Amino acid sequence: MTGDADKALALIVQTRPYENRSARVNIDLALAAAAMNFDLHIYFTGAAIMQLACDRDSSEAMLSAGFRAWAALPELADTIAYGESSWVEYCQQMEIALVMPIQALSASEMKINWRRHDEVMVI
Repeated sequence: MTGDADKALALIVQTRPYENRSARVNIDLALAAAAMNFDLHIYFTGAAIMQLACDRDSSEAMLSAGFRAWAALPELADTIAYGESSWVEYCQQMEIALVMPIQALSASEMKINWRRHDEVMVI
């Protein structure tokens, strides 16, 4: 990494998955940030966490069947993913496997956390 190794970016993902191609735009932005040596803090609000579901059919959003690029982020950059507690619990109850580890936070905890970052993008 360069001298900018301390750069951190909070991405707030609000897009419901698989409704359109915006899921692809979200991951492309995250991958670009990883390539620029940002530490990533990704906040999946509400149903946006379903972008991480292993077994979803992504063809509705015109994405390839193997579209699971979120899983690559922890290998490319320091990445921490967060989801709203109620949605993390829902995934656990429904036995929905996610492609990357996620930390559960309440909506208010998420807001407090992402406000601590100098760089924040809502996608």
